[in-house]
Amino acid sequence: MINKISFYFRSLVKKPFKVGIISYYYPEKENLNNGVAIHTYSLSRELTKLGCEVHVFARGDKNSKETQYLGEGKLVIHRINSDSKLKIKDGVLNKRIDYLVFDNNVINHVTKENVNEKFDVLHSHGWLTSGAFISKYFNDVKWIHTFHSVEKNRLKFMTPEEKKYFKIAKWIESNISHADALITVSNELKIEALQAYPVKKERIYTIPNGVDLELFNENKEVLEDKRILYVGRFSSEKGIDLIPKIAREILGENHEIKFEVVAPDKNQVIPPSLEKIKKEFEELEKQYPNRFIWYRESLSRTEIAKVFKKCLLYIQPSRYEAFGLTVLEAMACGKAVIVSDKGGLPEVVENAGIVIPLKTNLFVKEILKLVEDFKLRERYARRAIERSKEFPWEDIAKRTLALYKKVSGQEDKRKGIKEEDKIEIEPKIKLKNTNILNSIW
Repeated sequence: MINKISFYFRSLVKKPFKVGIISYYYPEKENLNNGVAIHTYSLSRELTKLGCEVHVFARGDKNSKETQYLGEGKLVIHRINSDSKLKIKDGVLNKRIDYLVFDNNVINHVTKENVNEKFDVLHSHGWLTSGAFISKYFNDVKWIHTFHSVEKNRLKFMTPEEKKYFKIAKWIESNISHADALITVSNELKIEALQAYPVKKERIYTIPNGVDLELFNENKEVLEDKRILYVGRFSSEKGIDLIPKIAREILGENHEIKFEVVAPDKNQVIPPSLEKIKKEFEELEKQYPNRFIWYRESLSRTEIAKVFKKCLLYIQPSRYEAFGLTVLEAMACGKAVIVSDKGGLPEVVENAGIVIPLKTNLFVKEILKLVEDFKLRERYARRAIERSKEFPWEDIAKRTLALYKKVSGQEDKRKGIKEEDKIEIEPKIKLKNTNILNSIW
């Protein structure tokens, strides 16, 4: 109540900066671990604490609106019913149609709220850009889009069922050339976006994902056993189809190791071509009943953090990874990580873990090596914790707000502003493939 009253009186003195965040994914329950959902949830709350009026437009089972007051700002969550009600048996197609229903419906909801009080900026996330694109022009509002992947490239690493919609994804995503600014979550993704679409270099910025350091932090208790952990959805881009082979070799080689997989299959759309991976997991459960542990239901963020803290090391054999949020969360928990050299993973990890080519035999080799080498694990763990401290959500929100104000023409141009009070939009992190980046530019 106090925050609400304070916000009201501050608004009378000065209109708060009003942001419209558009994202199909936004946590309705604590156990939604989708990367875009985590990003938009954390970003929206931190922007609100900074004094913004933030409106989130996200998928919901029914149209609804919820208002919260955090810090000095106001957060309004608009749920948009996107159920096509077609009840198509093809789960992948049904999901794609729901995406398009949401993308259409968001235009009406954004426009209605803009009539109440004009937005300073719209900020879309994911590959659904048509609704944001049209809302920009209908309402004469500046529009920023965050790439969490280049969808037309990501689809190349997915199942045949998902690849069918390549042309639709490419067509929808092509709207981003009309955005007033673009954000990529890694420098590698910036290179990818510049190669994929005709966007100007001066309109694209790198602002990474953040990590909740209050939730994901070091567990100083002695580990009960040697657990190897993998977290990922049923998608070949995440390398989940490589996990059975890696697990089987590890469990056969070292009888002290336990292998944990967090890959929910209940109430999830699993492409038929990946059903065989589920069967392999079930076979591993039977063969190693106490050593192969598969979490088939979605875990809450708190439960995920506990699983990270109990593991010995974390692996991510992805084929396509724009950033690697689960890797960063594992690092924040002080875990040695082994990742493929794909996408933004090398940028996130740097020297705080092992980065290798995507070959199952190499993953097996490095896992067995780290399990036996306590000093090496500890060295990576210390580096991982320090590296994760460079990604607090508060800092990510400040950088994002600085970009909002730059795009909307509301930059802080006060004379004599202290150097430590200036916010740099792009973080000072090492660039990967700088020669390629320069040649594109």
